[in-house]
Amino acid sequence: MKKAIQTTLAVSIALALTACNNDNNDPTPTTMDIAGGAVKGALASATVNVYAANDTAKATVLATTQTDANGDYTVQVIDDSGAAITGAFLIEVVADEDTTMICDASVCGTLAYGDTIPNEELTGLSLSTISYSDGEAIDADVNSLTTMATDSILASAAIEGSALDLGNVTAASFLTLQEDASEIVGAILGVDLSESNIFAIDIVDASKADTVSTTDSIAATLTLINASLTSLDVADGSSLADEIVSYLDAVEVVTATLLADPDADLGTGDSAAALATVNATQAQIADEVDMIAAAVVAETGGDDIPVADVPTEVDEDALADTVGDIITGTGGTGGTGGTGGTGS
Repeated sequence: MKKAIQTTLAVSIALALTACNNDNNDPTPTTMDIAGGAVKGALASATVNVYAANDTAKATVLATTQTDANGDYTVQVIDDSGAAITGAFLIEVVADEDTTMICDASVCGTLAYGDTIPNEELTGLSLSTISYSDGEAIDADVNSLTTMATDSILASAAIEGSALDLGNVTAASFLTLQEDASEIVGAILGVDLSESNIFAIDIVDASKADTVSTTDSIAATLTLINASLTSLDVADGSSLADEIVSYLDAVEVVTATLLADPDADLGTGDSAAALATVNATQAQIADEVDMIAAAVVAETGGDDIPVADVPTEVDEDALADTVGDIITGTGGTGGTGGTGGTGS
């Protein structure tokens, strides 16, 4: 009997040790936090989805959440295998049936600066940004200008024969991509961003007047340009979201055309209609920026906003030269270059 008890005890200990060893072999999931704000006016209760940057079909949502009442969000990407979570990530914010936004322009249709824009004007609005993690948490604000720059990077990767592989890009190369895309967006808007990175600039909600910079001309100007899109004229049967998306899509067409061929004639085909939309919007932006600046100063009673001059139409030659210089000079976001092809 004693022997049977000893045998049973030995088996129990062995099983316990085996279970313990199996537990120790289970990988510990790794996590990576992404936090930021969705600012086109603060987008409250909007859906936030995270994708791998090279998942062009957006087939796999890596993480999802909703923005809070201030348009802020935090989301966590988890890898159950325990592998380090690194690389480029696309963060997309989509207005759905619950989303509202604060009017951050001097007027938003029949609404005034600071009023709440109802959901029916916002459903379908999609904004994005693209960011890189070396395994650490990242900040990723989303607005209309990061959307334009992100579209430029994605368009570069989509060019046939492009060396840019967003699934295999180094941190240094990715930073160059962001800077090149920022310069292209600046050339569209007529604002010199040759020494700037849109993704790192503090573009704030202009409806919170006291947060608009009174010392940084670039940050202030981009904040007001971002806000100005809320004042776009809305055609019958359309919505504010439709008008903003139409503009962003037009910018994408113009940018993609030039990235594929800097010498392309923008006056023909789809690019001609897109350029017309961009120029019509640019004229509204130029007028509205000054009016928002005045509204902000009236709200705060403080210093004037240091706004750069915003032209009323795109300088096609300057834009083409900027894209051409990026492609032939540094490789950059263009289809010929090496910043995306070296891998990590």
